[in-house]
Amino acid sequence: MQDPLKGRRLLLERISDAANTAPDALARIALYIVNDPEAVLTLSIADFAHDARSGSASVIRFCRMLGFSGFREFRIALCSEIERRKAFQLAKRAAPKDVSLSPRVASLATALQDSIVASARAFDDLQICDLAKRVRAARRVEVFGTGPSSICADILATRLIWLGLPVHSSGSASMAHGLARALDPSSVAIGISLLGHNEETKNFLNIARKTGAYTIAISSRASGEVAEAADEVILFSPVGAWRVPGSAMHVPSVVLLTEYLCLCLEEAEALRSDQ
Repeated sequence: MQDPLKGRRLLLERISDAANTAPDALARIALYIVNDPEAVLTLSIADFAHDARSGSASVIRFCRMLGFSGFREFRIALCSEIERRKAFQLAKRAAPKDVSLSPRVASLATALQDSIVASARAFDDLQICDLAKRVRAARRVEVFGTGPSSICADILATRLIWLGLPVHSSGSASMAHGLARALDPSSVAIGISLLGHNEETKNFLNIARKTGAYTIAISSRASGEVAEAADEVILFSPVGAWRVPGSAMHVPSVVLLTEYLCLCLEEAEALRSDQ
């Protein structure tokens, strides 16, 4: 089985280089990560900075040096790389010796598994529960995405509709922009964008925000035009290097988020029924 990470410049390799080349404060951070990368996944930025004998500001600088907007986005990428390696090693050990598995299929399957696990770790339980409350209380919910993200929008909208909620999704940008103008402070607008730079999704959220609607971006990027147009951002993990136009590799992570949100809604409804 071919290693899907082979031949790529890995995040941990870049961190290892930083341990030898970065200024002292940043080198200490890099060395701490190299020595125990999994420990980072469970720490807050304050605890991580303390353990790495550094400061929170230095941690932010280190993350930005590697191309991330902040510690949370860096931690998601690190988790993604760790889980990707674990999944590959597990699949390699478990594969029957007399069965030939296509390296291409193995790479895609490993990447998808990694993305789902990394996204699950990244989701904030309180944030999702708060979104469930907002959606439940909303007079109207509009969901929008383009390309493969429009599939995600349809999945999310359909799932919520079956719970009896007033949710709508339009695959047409002009229609979605028009519907967004009719929202008000009792409404919720959700824009889905893999890389967070989609112009039509950004405009959808900007229009909805001007009406007073609460706006939410679902994206793999905590920074960018779509995130800046929203009141809050729910992050999921991208899938390794498969950031190509038209790729649907992020759909499973959004499906996971959809089911997680609906579980929160169903549990809240059951709790109210018992009272």
